[in-house]
Amino acid sequence: MKVPILQHLLSYLLPIKLLSAEGKTTPRIHLYRFRGRWQLGAATALYSDGAAYRPLLAAFRYLQGDLKQKKDMLVLGAGLGSAVSVLHKLHISMKSTLIDIDPQIIEWGKQIIEEETGYACQWICSDVQDFVTEQQNAYELIVLDVFQDRVVPHFVTTVVFLQKCNNLLKDTNSALVLNYIINNPKNWTETLSNIQSIFRIEHTIQIGINRILVLRKNA
Repeated sequence: MKVPILQHLLSYLLPIKLLSAEGKTTPRIHLYRFRGRWQLGAATALYSDGAAYRPLLAAFRYLQGDLKQKKDMLVLGAGLGSAVSVLHKLHISMKSTLIDIDPQIIEWGKQIIEEETGYACQWICSDVQDFVTEQQNAYELIVLDVFQDRVVPHFVTTVVFLQKCNNLLKDTNSALVLNYIINNPKNWTETLSNIQSIFRIEHTIQIGINRILVLRKNA
């Protein structure tokens, strides 16, 4: 995806909006270029930030030694493929399947990741609820990064959905990385209770109001 030279230079000073489109779950989505990275934005949220996407960068650095042994990753809420960009930055490659409900995001992300990493990825346009219900394959790493603006949809933290995600983990050495934003402390308490009923919480990372959980499949 080519960037005009003037906009490329300006992007090292401030984010430059290059494209906008109608969103599937939010009215408008915007593609920005900033300091050599592609960013995906909506009204109040930044969904992707290339290899600098802080929630996944922190989680993958924590898991770095473990990730080198893993062969496949499922990303629920693909965005522009920041999960793959972070792996690329850490010199880790694995077979990646990326799920997003928005066909425009899929189109942008596929082009960006192919150009910048050359990694072989499978991009699937689907509602993640439908995907986890119908999917038969199991994965060694799952990233759950689903948002509507700055809100995690309610279904993401229900026992039913989380159990389906747990079922897609290959074994007890497999990991699920969950990115959550706390907008309501009571909801967070309920969310933690649901998570603990299904997974073993190995590690918690706090970045502002974000909580990034590294979860393991229970035996």
